[in-house]
Amino acid sequence: MKRVKVALVGNPNVGKTAIMNALAGTSEKVGNWPGVTVQKKVGKYHFKGFEIELIDLPGIYSLTSFTLEERVTRNFLLSGDYNVVANVIDATLLGRNLYLTLELLEMGIRPVVALNKVDELKEFGFSVNSKELAKLLRLPVVEVSALKRKGLEELSETFLMVATGDLKPEGFTPTYSEKVENAIELLKLKLKGELPPNFPFNLRWFAVKLLEKDEEVTQYLKNHFKNSDEILKEIERIEKELHPLYNCDLPSLIARERFLLASKIARKVVKGGEKEPEVERLSDKVDKIVTNPLTGIPIFFAVMWAVFKLTFTLSQPLSEAIDWLFSGLLPEVVGKVIQNPTLLSLVNDGILAGIGAVMVFLPVLAILYLLMAVLEDTGYMARAAALWDNFMRKFGLSGASVIPMILGFGCNVPAVYATRAMRSHYQKLITMAIIPWMSCSARLTVYTVFVAAFFREHQASVMLGLYGFGVLLALGLATVMSKFLKSEEDDFFIELPPYKLPAWSVVVNQTLIEVREFITKAGTVIFAASLVIWALASLPPGSGYAGENSLVGRVGKALLPVFEPIGIHDWKPIVALIFGALAKEVVVGTMGTLYGTGESGLIKVIQSTFTPESALAFLVFTLLYIPCVATIAAIKQESGSWKFPAGVVAVELAVAWSAAFLTYNAARAIF
Repeated sequence: MKRVKVALVGNPNVGKTAIMNALAGTSEKVGNWPGVTVQKKVGKYHFKGFEIELIDLPGIYSLTSFTLEERVTRNFLLSGDYNVVANVIDATLLGRNLYLTLELLEMGIRPVVALNKVDELKEFGFSVNSKELAKLLRLPVVEVSALKRKGLEELSETFLMVATGDLKPEGFTPTYSEKVENAIELLKLKLKGELPPNFPFNLRWFAVKLLEKDEEVTQYLKNHFKNSDEILKEIERIEKELHPLYNCDLPSLIARERFLLASKIARKVVKGGEKEPEVERLSDKVDKIVTNPLTGIPIFFAVMWAVFKLTFTLSQPLSEAIDWLFSGLLPEVVGKVIQNPTLLSLVNDGILAGIGAVMVFLPVLAILYLLMAVLEDTGYMARAAALWDNFMRKFGLSGASVIPMILGFGCNVPAVYATRAMRSHYQKLITMAIIPWMSCSARLTVYTVFVAAFFREHQASVMLGLYGFGVLLALGLATVMSKFLKSEEDDFFIELPPYKLPAWSVVVNQTLIEVREFITKAGTVIFAASLVIWALASLPPGSGYAGENSLVGRVGKALLPVFEPIGIHDWKPIVALIFGALAKEVVVGTMGTLYGTGESGLIKVIQSTFTPESALAFLVFTLLYIPCVATIAAIKQESGSWKFPAGVVAVELAVAWSAAFLTYNAARAIF
């Protein structure tokens, strides 16, 4: 079967994924680009005897290599490993989206333009003349509606015509003001005389990128052109000449010229809008409320409270059923079939416990993903990020960090996955590092038992203090990390999409993709870790599961000198913390098992084992020490390396012990 490879390129939120879902259904594969952490989606479908492979490139605003997403997309486009480029454009933001189209034309790429959301534009009283747009760009333009599945057959037909050579888009060369054009031509002349063999770029595009001071293009110039110093001095001379005339540097000047040209084209093809429709006026009024800090912040917390309430209310029966299945019914059935104690322990305590640890997360994750996808599709999430941007920038973050941090109070795992929506790679890393210090619901079981044992009269203050302490330290760590991971992407830019009802087909499909990815990737790590912990708790043979003479028991006793300075003088709570790496709620259950009381009688044992001071230190340590295995797996997956989560674990262990030590000694001095 003949194959056609189509690269989908466009701004974020223009509908590339929606078009892929509409054409390829749920058959797309999700992964990361080789060597980087940017998400890659590939979908395939059959059309008129051809297999068409769609490659959803990361959403970008330009082809200048400022961000990781821009570098990934640009490098793929420069590789030529495709038959067709489809430039997906949001018709409601035509001028803004055409900026990228002009860059593609400068690069020498002649894309098929998929004009999406034309139906939404009409709702605002506007229309776009796609034939005139095609004439101006000298490119094929196809009107599509991914949600209503309109224009998709024509789009596929156009892909085939371009791939087979039946349609050859001519494209036009974007031209700018006279002085800018003179500068481009001058650079082209100087470059032509020293072109290296097999020069891989469009010469005009290369000259424009030099004027834009693109780092990768400038480095290529230094490495491959003998007259690079002369050319760089010429660029400096051009900037000195043009700066007084335009009152801006060269990169800003090129960007402004490109925006002016894109806006000029958009004005020629967009008609109507003489009467502003009621829906637009209502949207503006709503924006004044939800983006104003005085009203927007209370609304934000109300929305997030509703999300958490719905998530845990709806998921609890399903999670309890899964927990009963893997910790009750199946172990009981297995116990009747397997008589060998070691094999029985492997199946029940290792395999079933590991699978159960993965599956019990699914209802929470699925419902949370679904609700967050709804908020994203309605247009609210972009406004929430804009609302918090100024505050978060003080700590080296941006407004995009707020949503993952808030999600972390429910469950750290989906919170880490939520960072993939962040454009800044550095801010994404920082946000992932601080998420484990958001007190997830699993830690609440530990807090509840210890507070009931020692701080019943001040339980609200202690609980609030733990939550607040985690946030405070997280922002402090973010500030420190931002000094070492200085991002070149300091500016936070986000478009506010129009409000609309969620497209349920897109929302559900995206949720299924996210859940599937969690099971296949993070789930394997969790399962492997469960087996390792089982082995530590079961060996050597005859030591008794998690007994004093087991490997984990010996580790607990060996670590006693480390924990005694924070008031812990028994190895059993240390072993419980080790098992807490699986899930924080396991800490309480493990302590109940080791002390032989079960969870119900644990409060009395805790009161006899701990003091109020050491109990407070234990709570602080539980708050801050290593994330659960599922969170570590998610961080590894999103960072693309084991080094980063290993660093997170090391830092958070050190901070946890230090904070617990200070808490213990301060409490002793006060009490």
